[in-house]
Amino acid sequence: MSETNATASSSSTPLVVSVAASKNGRTPGKAHKGDKTAVKRTYISNSIKTPYEKRREQDKQKEAMKTFEKELKDDKQAEHDRKVAVIKERRERVAEKQRMEEMRAKMSAKKLQRMKKRQGRSKKING
Repeated sequence: MSETNATASSSSTPLVVSVAASKNGRTPGKAHKGDKTAVKRTYISNSIKTPYEKRREQDKQKEAMKTFEKELKDDKQAEHDRKVAVIKERRERVAEKQRMEEMRAKMSAKKLQRMKKRQGRSKKING
Protein backbone atom coordinates (compact mmCIF):
# COMPACT_ATOMS: atom_id res chain seq x y z
CA MET A 1 0.00 0.00 0.00
CA SER A 2 2.87 2.36 0.63
CA GLU A 3 3.95 1.89 -3.02
CA THR A 4 0.63 3.05 -4.33
CA ASN A 5 0.70 6.14 -2.05
CA ALA A 6 4.18 7.06 -3.23
CA THR A 7 3.25 6.82 -6.92
CA ALA A 8 0.00 8.65 -6.37
CA SER A 9 1.69 11.51 -4.52
CA SER A 10 4.37 11.92 -7.21
CA SER A 11 1.80 12.06 -10.00
CA SER A 12 -0.38 14.55 -8.14
CA THR A 13 2.47 17.12 -7.60
CA PRO A 14 1.78 20.18 -9.80
CA LEU A 15 4.38 21.14 -12.38
CA VAL A 16 5.64 24.77 -11.97
CA VAL A 17 6.35 26.70 -15.18
CA SER A 18 7.70 30.28 -15.17
CA VAL A 19 5.53 32.75 -17.04
CA ALA A 20 8.20 35.26 -18.13
CA ALA A 21 11.93 35.72 -17.74
CA SER A 22 12.44 38.32 -15.05
CA LYS A 23 15.40 40.45 -14.07
CA ASN A 24 14.70 40.84 -10.38
CA GLY A 25 11.13 41.81 -11.12
CA ARG A 26 12.08 44.59 -13.57
CA THR A 27 10.68 42.89 -16.70
CA PRO A 28 6.95 42.78 -17.36
CA GLY A 29 5.41 39.56 -18.59
CA LYS A 30 4.06 41.24 -21.71
CA ALA A 31 6.00 40.96 -24.97
CA HIS A 32 5.18 44.49 -26.21
CA LYS A 33 6.65 46.17 -23.08
CA GLY A 34 10.39 46.85 -22.91
CA ASP A 35 12.79 46.34 -20.05
CA LYS A 36 12.66 48.94 -17.32
CA THR A 37 15.86 50.87 -16.75
CA ALA A 38 16.96 53.55 -14.31
CA VAL A 39 15.90 57.10 -15.10
CA LYS A 40 18.59 59.05 -16.92
CA ARG A 41 18.90 62.38 -15.16
CA THR A 42 20.95 64.53 -17.51
CA TYR A 43 20.40 67.76 -15.58
CA ILE A 44 22.38 66.48 -12.57
CA SER A 45 26.08 67.36 -12.45
CA ASN A 46 28.69 64.71 -13.13
CA SER A 47 30.07 65.02 -9.59
CA ILE A 48 26.80 63.69 -8.20
CA LYS A 49 26.50 61.00 -10.86
CA THR A 50 29.92 59.55 -10.00
CA PRO A 51 30.00 56.83 -7.36
CA TYR A 52 30.77 57.80 -3.78
CA GLU A 53 34.02 55.79 -3.60
CA LYS A 54 35.30 57.42 -6.79
CA ARG A 55 34.50 60.88 -5.40
CA ARG A 56 36.33 60.02 -2.14
CA GLU A 57 39.34 58.88 -4.21
CA GLN A 58 39.30 62.14 -6.19
CA ASP A 59 39.09 64.11 -2.93
CA LYS A 60 42.10 62.20 -1.58
CA GLN A 61 44.06 62.97 -4.74
CA LYS A 62 43.15 66.66 -4.52
CA GLU A 63 44.13 66.76 -0.84
CA ALA A 64 47.46 65.09 -1.61
CA MET A 65 48.10 67.62 -4.38
CA LYS A 66 47.27 70.51 -2.05
CA THR A 67 49.59 69.25 0.68
CA PHE A 68 52.40 68.78 -1.86
CA GLU A 69 51.87 72.32 -3.20
CA LYS A 70 51.80 73.67 0.35
CA GLU A 71 55.09 71.90 1.16
CA LEU A 72 56.70 73.38 -1.95
CA LYS A 73 55.38 76.82 -1.06
CA ASP A 74 56.60 76.51 2.53
CA ASP A 75 60.05 75.39 1.35
CA LYS A 76 60.24 78.35 -1.01
CA GLN A 77 59.14 80.76 1.74
CA ALA A 78 61.67 79.29 4.19
CA GLU A 79 64.47 79.73 1.65
CA HIS A 80 63.37 83.33 1.05
CA ASP A 81 63.25 84.04 4.80
CA ARG A 82 66.72 82.53 5.23
CA LYS A 83 68.14 84.75 2.48
CA VAL A 84 66.52 87.84 4.00
CA ALA A 85 67.94 86.95 7.43
CA VAL A 86 71.44 86.56 5.96
CA ILE A 87 71.19 89.95 4.23
CA LYS A 88 69.95 91.64 7.42
CA GLU A 89 72.73 90.08 9.47
CA ARG A 90 75.34 91.22 6.96
CA ARG A 91 73.98 94.80 7.02
CA GLU A 92 73.99 94.80 10.82
CA ARG A 93 77.63 93.64 10.86
CA VAL A 94 78.61 96.39 8.41
CA ALA A 95 76.77 99.01 10.47
CA GLU A 96 78.39 97.78 13.69
CA LYS A 97 81.84 97.82 12.08
CA GLN A 98 81.32 101.37 10.85
CA ARG A 99 80.08 102.50 14.28
CA MET A 100 83.10 100.96 15.99
CA GLU A 101 85.41 102.62 13.46
CA GLU A 102 83.85 106.02 14.12
CA MET A 103 84.15 105.40 17.85
CA ARG A 104 87.83 104.46 17.48
CA ALA A 105 88.52 107.59 15.43
CA LYS A 106 86.76 109.73 18.03
CA MET A 107 88.63 108.08 20.91
CA SER A 108 92.00 108.38 19.16
CA ALA A 109 91.30 112.06 18.48
CA LYS A 110 90.57 112.61 22.17
CA LYS A 111 93.71 110.69 23.11
CA LEU A 112 95.81 112.78 20.72
CA GLN A 113 94.30 115.91 22.20
CA ARG A 114 95.21 114.77 25.73
CA MET A 115 98.73 113.88 24.68
CA LYS A 116 99.23 117.27 23.02
CA LYS A 117 97.96 118.95 26.17
CA ARG A 118 100.42 116.95 28.29
CA GLN A 119 103.26 117.73 25.94
CA GLY A 120 102.46 121.39 26.28
CA ARG A 121 102.86 121.16 30.09
CA SER A 122 106.21 119.46 29.92
CA LYS A 123 109.33 121.50 30.77
CA LYS A 124 111.33 119.88 28.01
CA ILE A 125 109.10 121.26 25.28
CA ASN A 126 108.15 124.60 26.85
CA GLY A 127 111.45 124.87 28.53
